Amino acid sequence: MGDRRLNGIDAAIALLRALTESGGELTCRAAAQRTGLSRSSLHRIATKLSAHGIVRRSRGRIHVGDVARAFIAADCTRLRVDCQMRAVRAHAAGIRAIDIQDDMDTPLTLSRPAFNSRPAKRLHIGFANASLDNPWRVALVHSVEHAASSFADVIARFDVRDAGNNAQQQAADIQELVGNGVDGLIVSAIESSAVSSAVTAARQAGVEVVMVDRRLPQTVPTSFVTTSDAAIGRKTAQWLASVLGGKGSLLLLPGARAAEPAQIRLSAALKVFACYPQIKIVGVEWTGWQRQGGYNATTRALAETNGDISGVWCDSGLQGVGSMEAFLAAGFTTGAIPPHTGGDLNLAYKLAIRHQVKLGAMDYPPAMGFRAVEVLIAAMRGCYVPKRLTIATDLVLTRNAAVADMVPQAWAEDHVRWDLPDELVLASSLGSSYNPRSFRIHYPGNSYNRSAARLSGGVS
Repeated sequence: MGDRRLNGIDAAIALLRALTESGGELTCRAAAQRTGLSRSSLHRIATKLSAHGIVRRSRGRIHVGDVARAFIAADCTRLRVDCQMRAVRAHAAGIRAIDIQDDMDTPLTLSRPAFNSRPAKRLHIGFANASLDNPWRVALVHSVEHAASSFADVIARFDVRDAGNNAQQQAADIQELVGNGVDGLIVSAIESSAVSSAVTAARQAGVEVVMVDRRLPQTVPTSFVTTSDAAIGRKTAQWLASVLGGKGSLLLLPGARAAEPAQIRLSAALKVFACYPQIKIVGVEWTGWQRQGGYNATTRALAETNGDISGVWCDSGLQGVGSMEAFLAAGFTTGAIPPHTGGDLNLAYKLAIRHQVKLGAMDYPPAMGFRAVEVLIAAMRGCYVPKRLTIATDLVLTRNAAVADMVPQAWAEDHVRWDLPDELVLASSLGSSYNPRSFRIHYPGNSYNRSAARLSGGVS
């Protein structure tokens, strides 16, 4: 085998990487194949490293040496400290473990640490957010900012940008952040070629990028932090079909047409409903995750069907509140509004309980923002991180909505917060006293303790 054109340092690094990937031990023949070095070059490099205790040679094999083991032990000590801090931060944020069950068909894959990671340097991080057009997106920013505050010991500056649902603006935001020298980016993306190009350029410039909530299929980020949208669509649809006895006329109200989470949830729900021949879909109306969108769509459907709607499937309570209000406006009395799905929003739970609406909900946790920052920092410190991290979410039912084949993790009557605002998003994991109207936060780069996301009024 011919020698690869490597200088001595690069050849030594190639050998150490080969040892790392093989679990710390290789035959000389395997080492030559993995590194592309000739036997003589490999012998020379291994002899030099062995003299310094970095590797150890014995009977045609190369092992990790005592000095390298000391490096590993020192790093393990640092990781133990990091894990202890992580446990404290995660406990304070109330974030649960990964929901493995919903992603069993997807093997766990890891992103390789970048060579230019600088664990001793305090980090400059940017967050390019798609929009602030509903309370959930405000809560996502609050979760990200809470993480920036929690990791203030390793962050030098944290910058937040809001694109206002404008793809060109988000691409410009990403380019500006990269131009300002960020070490890493959190991106909740608007799907477009412009944003994809900006993210790809950032990655090529050596910037670690963690996508949260929304990903871009054309890009390869460091990691993607989300919740199982397929599980949300599937489980809420299954509950609705069960509570209706497998028959009836359904109105489907998904979120934003261009957003991947809404597309995945609707697709999963339709697959469930297709298994019930006596379920009829009377309409599919995209609502943009807006209260008014849910109200308008339901008002039209009630007029077109003469009120013959057995149930309403919503992928979020953001538009679900509008749907329930449309039934009330149409004269439906307490206890007569058909079953609904869709969680997230405090008002959705309040309305369902107050008007005895059977509700099946799975909150889409903004707590994924906290985890995204945590994953990004780990990647910038040179750690392997999951290419996809799925945050757990619970099935929440009103007590009048129990079905035999589904066990809720919480009852809506225990989950709701009557003492807090309607626009509170319940799965934010920002603590029991979190109030989106009065939220203030301090983190590096934020001099006035004001959040970059502030509610302008009621539920939008």
